[in-house]
Amino acid sequence: MRAARTAFVVLGALLVAVGAAALVVGVPVGQWPAILVWLVAAVLLHDAVFAPLVLIGTRLLRRTGARTSWARLAIVQVALVVGAALSLVAFPGIRAQELGARNPSVLVFPYALHLALLWGGIAVVTAAAVLLTRPRRRLVGDASR
Repeated sequence: MRAARTAFVVLGALLVAVGAAALVVGVPVGQWPAILVWLVAAVLLHDAVFAPLVLIGTRLLRRTGARTSWARLAIVQVALVVGAALSLVAFPGIRAQELGARNPSVLVFPYALHLALLWGGIAVVTAAAVLLTRPRRRLVGDASR
């Protein structure tokens, strides 16, 4: 376990170094303050909004644990986290379309519709997975025992 953890720390440090090098080489110095603001806002948004929402959602789901299996709870949690991540990725495109782009060829997809379709797909796949994890009941006179 220690070797895997060390490997991940080294890999993370290498990725940070590559990102820093790309910043220094590819981004004009005048844009660095805006990038810093964006990074700080992302950390604050995560720590002040998304992490508490995930905690509250997890607590609410766990309260239903007496009535359903842990596997079903895990399926629903994964679906919610994936949906939230996709929403975060889609939100800038949706917002930019609301504001209007100077170049109409930049925002060519209906991002809000695509996000709604993704949530629908997540709901269908989640429902199917939950139904597949339904406990099987044995009949009293079942000969397959």
